[in-house]
Amino acid sequence: MPSSQRLFVAMLVLLGLLGAGTFGYMEIEHWNFVDSLFMTAITLSTVGYQTVHPLDQSGKYFTILLIVGGVGTVGYAIATLSELILEGHVYKLLGIRKMDRKIGSLKDHVIVCGYGKIGSLVIPGLVERSIPFVLIEENPQIAREAVEKGYLTVEGNASEEEVLKKAGIERARSLLVTPSSRPADSVYITMSSRLDNPGLSIIALASDPKTESKLLKAGATRVVSPFVLGSHRMLLALTQPTILDVLDRVVSPESGGFVFDEISIPESSRFDGRTVSEFSQDLGIKFHIIAIQSKGLSRLVLPTAETIISARDQMVVIGTREDILRVKENLGLPSDLYEKGQSFETA
Repeated sequence: MPSSQRLFVAMLVLLGLLGAGTFGYMEIEHWNFVDSLFMTAITLSTVGYQTVHPLDQSGKYFTILLIVGGVGTVGYAIATLSELILEGHVYKLLGIRKMDRKIGSLKDHVIVCGYGKIGSLVIPGLVERSIPFVLIEENPQIAREAVEKGYLTVEGNASEEEVLKKAGIERARSLLVTPSSRPADSVYITMSSRLDNPGLSIIALASDPKTESKLLKAGATRVVSPFVLGSHRMLLALTQPTILDVLDRVVSPESGGFVFDEISIPESSRFDGRTVSEFSQDLGIKFHIIAIQSKGLSRLVLPTAETIISARDQMVVIGTREDILRVKENLGLPSDLYEKGQSFETA
């Protein structure tokens, strides 16, 4: 029987003894209810007070039985409670150590700072896409809830360097910095993470335009403004609702039909130096290249059939999940993260 159930049984027995003892003194000694309850309580607790009233022979025998039963039950309850507390601490300690080992083994993972309004929406998407991540959460209660959901979680303030290191900032691929009640924290997290991992992709959210420039100067790869994105979507909904519907469908993991994805041309690819037309004909797969971005350049190229493809180019493609999966397999790129239809940057 689990410790919690045994403790519950012991408490029921104690309550039963308390009731039986009170009733016994009322019947044997003819005391009132309060005196009988008080005598039963001090007898079961063995605190050593004097008797409320002198006991006759029957009362003494009854008290002996009550002491034997009470002391045994109280001892059992205390032992069970101690075991329950110890089990809880041990399990928690083992759980923390197991989680630390899992986090320590991660590489090229995503770190999410904060399980607030933004983090709680992003994380289910990471889970859906099977992308490994670590959550950093300062609120102990929220951190416990995240752990219960199975998320690898580091409890602490992301602005503290040791917390970032515990989350594996040196080995991480990306960092999501969500808005903080203290904008300076977001800037410090960005700057500190950039120093610890120069190649880290840092996505920072800024609700204030003034903070946006500071985040970029601190080393953010990209700064996203929820208000700007929201205004763009509202404008599309008003003026070009069909385009908005199409975009929602192709970027949603749950959507059917066509999806967008981003594919990186490997260093040793046989397609390095080939044209878009040759690339498509060689693969023999139905998909379309929407844009190409060369490594290190911010300009997107709208490709023609004669556009040259180079190693490390990033291609934005559209097609069915199955066809894009086949393209990735032909390029020797990881495809397991896309089998559920997710968009995942392979670079």
